[in-house]
Amino acid sequence: MRGRLAPLVRPPWSIARHGIPLTVPRRVVYLAPMRYPGLTLLQSVTRPHSMRDWKLRGFDYLIDVAVDIAGVIVGALVLWLLIRLIAQRIEKWGDDGRSDMHTAREQRAKTAAKLFRNMGRAVLVVVTVLLVLGQLGFNIAPLLASAGVVGLAVSFGSQSLVRDFVTGFFLQLEHQFALGDVVRIGAFEGTVENITLRLVYLRDATGALHIIPNGQITQVTNLTRAWGRVAVDVEVAWRDADRAERAVTQAAAGLGSDPSWADALLDPPRVTGIEKIGGGAVTLRTIARVDPYRRDDVARDLRVRIKRALDEAGIAPFVPPMLPIA
Repeated sequence: MRGRLAPLVRPPWSIARHGIPLTVPRRVVYLAPMRYPGLTLLQSVTRPHSMRDWKLRGFDYLIDVAVDIAGVIVGALVLWLLIRLIAQRIEKWGDDGRSDMHTAREQRAKTAAKLFRNMGRAVLVVVTVLLVLGQLGFNIAPLLASAGVVGLAVSFGSQSLVRDFVTGFFLQLEHQFALGDVVRIGAFEGTVENITLRLVYLRDATGALHIIPNGQITQVTNLTRAWGRVAVDVEVAWRDADRAERAVTQAAAGLGSDPSWADALLDPPRVTGIEKIGGGAVTLRTIARVDPYRRDDVARDLRVRIKRALDEAGIAPFVPPMLPIA
C-alpha cells in the first residue's frame, strides 16, 4: 500500500519543503485517513531501500510508521478499557447489593468477569504485537504459519497442559464451582480464591494455599451449592439421655427463634434423636439447613447454646470409664 500511494501524493511535510504553504483546508485533505479510516491519519510513504532514499524520504517514512504504531496502541488501549467495562458490567449484573451475603449468582458473575478479563487481555496483547510487527515491515504470514506448527508440536509434547485448559473451560462452562465456594477436590478442602483456565487456588482452614491443575480434577464436592447443612453431635451418659435431649431441643428452638439468624436459617434446627449408642454413651444429633456461606457461624452458635443448656440442666459430658491395667 505504501508503494502505490507514495508516487501519487506527497506528505504535507514534503510539500512544505518544496515551498507549498500548508493551509488549513490542505492539512485536512492530507491528514484524511487513506488506508485505515479512524486508525491511520497520515498517508503512507514507501520504505526507503538505499541511503539516498533514506536521506530523501527517511524522516517521512519514520513519522508514517510511528503514527501507524501509535494508532494501533491507542486502539488496543481503547479495546482494553472496553474489556474492563464489560467485565465490570458482568460483576454488577451479579451483585445483589448485599455485602454480608454472597449468592451463587454473584459468585458466578465474578468468576465469569475474571475469566473474560484474562482472556481478553491475552488475545489483545497477541493481536497488538502482530499488528505492530506488521507496521514495522515484518511479514507476519510466515510467523503465523510457524506459530501454528510450533503450537501443534507443543500440544503433542505437553498434553497435560492442554488437558488443564480444556478441563478448566468445561469446569466454568458447567458452573461446577465459583469464586468464594467451599469445595473438596481430592484430599484438599477450602475456599476457592482464584480460578484460571489452568489452575484452581484453594485456601484451607489453616491458611495454606493449595494450587491444583485443572487436569488433575476428577471429582469436585461443592459444599456451598444452593444450601448447606449443620450437624452437631453431643455425647452424654446413658442415664442423662432423656434430660439431655430436652435441653438440646430447647437450645435448638432458641436458635431457630433468634431474629439475628433469620437470613441464615433455611429450616429451623431440630434434634433428630439418638444417633448412636455404645460404651455407656448416647450420641444426640442436631441438624439445620442453612445458608452455605454462613454454615460455620451457625454451627458455632449452636454448639455454644447446647453447652449452656446442658450446663443449666446439670448434665456433664460423657467421660469413658478408666479400665484397670493388670
